[in-house]
Amino acid sequence: MRKYNSMTNRTMPVCLTAEQYEKIAQIAKMSGMLNASQAIEKILKEI
Repeated sequence: MRKYNSMTNRTMPVCLTAEQYEKIAQIAKMSGMLNASQAIEKILKEI
């Protein structure tokens, strides 16, 4: 069974597997962001 992380503070929650969330967190840190939430916010603003 997979565990999912969700961002409940958004009007439309974003659900990810733990592996997907970890990958986004790594990319965020490489881009100078503090956490995965910042990366997700940036991505959502761009679409």
